Amino acid sequence: MTLTANPDQTITAIARVDEPPAIDDRPASDSTADAATTAGAVTGDAREPADADTSTSHDEPVGELLRIDPRTLVIGANVRRDVALDKPFLRSIADRGVREPIIARRDDHGALVVRKGKRRTLAAVETGRPTVPVLVEPGQPGDDPDAEDRGEVIDRIVDQLEENQHRAGTCEVDEVRAHQQLLDLGLTAGQIARRTHVPTARVKLTTTVARSELAAAAMERYDLTLDQVAVIAEFDGPDGPDVEAVKVLTVTAAKEPAQFAHVAQRLRDQRADARQVADTVAELTGQGVRVLDPDNTGTAAQISGLRLDAQTPSRTELDADTHSVCPGHAATVEVHRGWDREPQVKVVHWCTAPDEHGHIARWGHVALTDAGDGGGDGAVARELAQAAKQAKAERRRVIANNKDWDSAATVRRDWLRGFLSRRSAPRDALPFIASTLARAGHDLRRAMESGHPTACELLGLTATGSVYVGRTNPIESLTATATPARATQLILAVLLGAAEDATGRQSWRNPTRENRSYFTALRDWGYPLSPVEQLVLSDDDATPSGAADTPTPTDSVRAEGGSQDRADIEVIAEDGMTAADETSTAV
Repeated sequence: MTLTANPDQTITAIARVDEPPAIDDRPASDSTADAATTAGAVTGDAREPADADTSTSHDEPVGELLRIDPRTLVIGANVRRDVALDKPFLRSIADRGVREPIIARRDDHGALVVRKGKRRTLAAVETGRPTVPVLVEPGQPGDDPDAEDRGEVIDRIVDQLEENQHRAGTCEVDEVRAHQQLLDLGLTAGQIARRTHVPTARVKLTTTVARSELAAAAMERYDLTLDQVAVIAEFDGPDGPDVEAVKVLTVTAAKEPAQFAHVAQRLRDQRADARQVADTVAELTGQGVRVLDPDNTGTAAQISGLRLDAQTPSRTELDADTHSVCPGHAATVEVHRGWDREPQVKVVHWCTAPDEHGHIARWGHVALTDAGDGGGDGAVARELAQAAKQAKAERRRVIANNKDWDSAATVRRDWLRGFLSRRSAPRDALPFIASTLARAGHDLRRAMESGHPTACELLGLTATGSVYVGRTNPIESLTATATPARATQLILAVLLGAAEDATGRQSWRNPTRENRSYFTALRDWGYPLSPVEQLVLSDDDATPSGAADTPTPTDSVRAEGGSQDRADIEVIAEDGMTAADETSTAV
């Protein structure tokens, strides 16, 4: 069906550059012909060709603006082959229609041939839009510049390319700012997602950032991704922003973006631990118990290694209830994670001056002087003191690395879920699969007998328990409809799940052959190993570099006003960046 201008079409005039265009949005069936002429000028934004005659009159017409049934349009020659009619774009056209006019020309039959706007035209047809705005370029019906004029063909191709290649998308900062304005106007995050046809998960991120002045300020000032800034917003709580955490995250995003997820998870875990510790400390303080710093107990001794006095039989443990009346009674509070990675608060009771209060060693008294006739030079005492100091330092190192390992495990499993959701396995997955199956290690055999619980978790499935219970494993059910590529990915999930299940706090100190193979594969497939995970592949179990750079929650400065409030967040972050620059320069 061809189309010529007739009284049933909605026709408007294109105004001059100093006049607003009058677009008639009336339905085509109710409209009458208004004006089919064009009396406008090319706007100041239009770019003239390099060889254009600059003396062209500003009264030259630029075309007719019509509202046309998109099904009557003819798609002309176009460089675009993949129109990419994605669901969000189609929903936008269905909801709000085509808002930028399609550019067309008439052929010798009066039909409108689309020169620019192929994607918009097809989307309008796909969604059943009754009309679309069309700007008809000047010319007599039948004038086909592509037919004979080589220069016109070149201009068409260039125009179609430039129309999209030089179109700048909305940056994330502007997107966050726009969503903030919509929030201020009363829209919810769900309504913003529906009205803008943006995935709900993304709108949750943008609105989270928009509600945080601290995160928005960081995004304005630094080149941070939306995901990174959303993490920063997590540390802008009702009690005020955790400025130290923001500084660490900002520096990490700029200097070591691959480690950002690991640093963020450590900070989350430290914050959660600090909250649990604070609750227990408040309870102990209310009972009148002095609380010591676990890293600085001074000359205090744990009461588990003491007995009440010399009259108390050897090996008799001094319990907290009995010792509670002692003037030196104190306690430390720490959070530990067991094999299930769940945090548990551990309270240890101490005596700040056991000798002064008459306590002696539970297993007998050990003198810190040389044995013999009293003429020693104190070498034994010095050796014992040095050994105690080294043991304390080793304990701190183990505790710090264990906590880092727990945080890394959360990041690693999140990465594995995304990795295993891909349609196909990496190209070099088959050698890993073959070698792992050939070794038939204990880790794999144990996972097989247990019904692959970790693999099921990583795939989002519910484990059915041991193979001996007789239930069908959910992974087996997936293979019935899996493509060869997906089936390979499921095999990989089984093997990676078995390897992951065999990791633990011991892995960074005493890695097995299977541990090394597993973490080597993850590294080669793009997983950024944290410093403590890198120790699995190293012969040196020294404290990972950078582990001490992450502040503990007790060291964090919370801004509640003064020079470190929200208004100064840019200066605070800048200080952090400067410190990072100085550190990298020194190294």
